[in-house]
Amino acid sequence: MNLAVRLLAALAIVLPGASSQAFAQAGAQAPYPARTVTVICTYAAGGGGDVVVRKYAAALSELAGQTFLVVNKVGAEGQIGNAALMEAKPDGYTLMITGDASLLGNPLTMKGVDYDPRTAILPVATVANIGLVLVVDAKSDITSLAGLTARIKAKKGDDNYGVATVSQRLISAWYLQKIGASAVPIGYRATGDAVNEVTSGAIDFVFADATLALAQSAAGRVRMLATTTKERLSFAPDLPTMEEAGLPGLVYSVIWSAWAPNNTPPAIVDRLHDWLNGITRKEDTKAFLNRVGAEPLVLDSRAAIGPVIADKFELWRQLVTLAKLEKS
Repeated sequence: MNLAVRLLAALAIVLPGASSQAFAQAGAQAPYPARTVTVICTYAAGGGGDVVVRKYAAALSELAGQTFLVVNKVGAEGQIGNAALMEAKPDGYTLMITGDASLLGNPLTMKGVDYDPRTAILPVATVANIGLVLVVDAKSDITSLAGLTARIKAKKGDDNYGVATVSQRLISAWYLQKIGASAVPIGYRATGDAVNEVTSGAIDFVFADATLALAQSAAGRVRMLATTTKERLSFAPDLPTMEEAGLPGLVYSVIWSAWAPNNTPPAIVDRLHDWLNGITRKEDTKAFLNRVGAEPLVLDSRAAIGPVIADKFELWRQLVTLAKLEKS
């Protein structure tokens, strides 16, 4: 018990009527965090998303002097984790670090999910930006986005492409709409399975995550044509963006952020924001993010995060309509 609390306890004997208010004020001024903080991870343990969350949780633990404990809440396209955060006590002791795809997409694509992602939870800080990379079989004669586009148009709707995530379905539909062509989507349980089918010639292309695309390209199995990010990837500077390759406006990425329940005290959210921004700015964090196919993303003001999420939600709404996705 610190000195302030001991004095308040002594005063409570003499002034019992004032004791509860005094103790409440003392508790409100206690340093944060005073105990373990739960960090919700919507990805399976050991996977790429889990690795990112644990990296940040470990760095927060070091800064705060308290444990930031990762708890995996997996399933329902991330909605189990989303719901857990929305229902958590807004005291600063529950956070979630995740990509925005499930938060933005679930209200548009899942039955029984009805919330506004712009207001449902509180943005704390952005941490990373992750795009997709369009890949084809390394053995094919396609060496550019223009070459793939020409082939798709020539096949007049008989082309096949792979999808394992909602993001892949959306960006593929957007690409096809941009070039004025059609093709047949083939569903897979995992992107790795789709990439294997590309290399076997069973399908013609897939938008893969950057880490997988880079690894498969280095192994000589796929050829990378373009990235969906706004800027070229710092760890793959020779790879053009989709815009540079001839499709203006086609920009898509998943923004990773930390989130807290609504009504979490502003002082706590501000402290977490500053800690997370400091972690993301470190050179070792940038190197780590690049290894997992991501670019660091720092927004100096928490107020700047809301408009970014609102713009992304509007893009999702448009792409879900374009891809003709119905709630399931």
